[in-house]
Amino acid sequence: MAEGKRELRRQLGVLDVTAITAGIVIGAGVFVITGIGAKYAGALTWVSYAIGIIPVILVGLSTIFLNFLYPVEGGESYVYPTRIVSKPLGFLSGWGMWLALIGPIAITAQAFISYVNALPNIGTQIPIMWGALVVLVVFFVINLLGVKTVSIVQNILFLFMVAGMIIFIIWGLPHMKGANIRMGAPMGFGGVMKGASLLIFSYAGLTLAADLGEEAKNPTKTITWGILLGALVPAVLYVVSAFVSTAIIPWEQFASSDAPYAAVASSFMGPFGVVFIVIVAWAAILSSHNGEQAVGARVFFGLSRDKVFGGKIAGINRFGIPAIALVATVVIAGLLIVTGSIQLVAELIVAMFLYNWIITHVGVLMAPKKYPELYGKLPGMYGKKWFMVFPVIGIIVSLYLLYLQGWRALLYFAIWMAVGLIIYLIRYFSKKDEIGKLMSEWPRARYFS
Repeated sequence: MAEGKRELRRQLGVLDVTAITAGIVIGAGVFVITGIGAKYAGALTWVSYAIGIIPVILVGLSTIFLNFLYPVEGGESYVYPTRIVSKPLGFLSGWGMWLALIGPIAITAQAFISYVNALPNIGTQIPIMWGALVVLVVFFVINLLGVKTVSIVQNILFLFMVAGMIIFIIWGLPHMKGANIRMGAPMGFGGVMKGASLLIFSYAGLTLAADLGEEAKNPTKTITWGILLGALVPAVLYVVSAFVSTAIIPWEQFASSDAPYAAVASSFMGPFGVVFIVIVAWAAILSSHNGEQAVGARVFFGLSRDKVFGGKIAGINRFGIPAIALVATVVIAGLLIVTGSIQLVAELIVAMFLYNWIITHVGVLMAPKKYPELYGKLPGMYGKKWFMVFPVIGIIVSLYLLYLQGWRALLYFAIWMAVGLIIYLIRYFSKKDEIGKLMSEWPRARYFS
């Protein structure tokens, strides 16, 4: 690397990428959104989780396909859609995914304080808004110190979180009640599907492993395993923990709590058990928050590389971090903490992810004709014609789930996308030749030394 030149650093192995990916996935999803999903799916919340993994697996396959074509930072969110599908639609994919990470940053910060307040015999309740802002600032500082610092913190939190959830599940098995299991879903199959559409939030960070393509060692192998393990670990924990929890206490009690897993723990584990599950929840929530700040900054960094956003946004600090992009990410997350509703933010975030997933699937369908030389080198099933059935099914499923988010979420989705399109058109036509050329090239020499 030339003196004075700052670049992203390849420091992440399989455990690092898995911990960042699964850490994003497991957090506010399981410890907060599960309770909201239970309002619709009741005792069948675990079924909603099982259904919710289907579109995630489909988009995971499409993401691995594109990562094999070319691993690059911000790839899944922005680079692949702009280079393969469409410049404006691809930009909106990255723009939407940026908000899709900012929202969970806000939710996890608030969720952490909710679980702090769930501690037994706590005298004073911490104001959720102010406490969440403190969490936001602490992890902003951690992320400023470099991706290796992020990965060390993430690995510790991730491993503790997984071990803690396994202990919680095993401890809870003897306390399940048949009457609670048989309660079913209050809204029938439609409620189970609405629950599934909402609980996708809990899986939604899976494909973001592909946005770390320039910081992963041996990225084709590392990103692939990060996605596969990042899907398997959360899916098992979600389905089993949701089943056990709604079997221990009635689903109405589970759904009505701001800290639903603490409510379950208090019913059979006593004060010590509540403290234990609260600490596990802290690890899960902070793991999610930490990873979301890291990847959110890199998604915005990806948007800046084609100069749609110019100036210092694309700058990298001395620790190899896109610092200005990180600042912008954290500032908007802070605004959501002050103004947002958790369920509405969750539905909006899922809508953003589903749009990105649809564009990702379309990119897979278009890639063989657009880049036949790269497609011809794909390994195994990814180079077979029959593989294309997966993105087709993925598009259909994602469109249906997008519809289920409801009119409020779709309205805010449309507003955010309209703002992004206006920014894109203003910037694009002010520097049409330069930006058009940059967005047309497959980023090889420009991205790598």
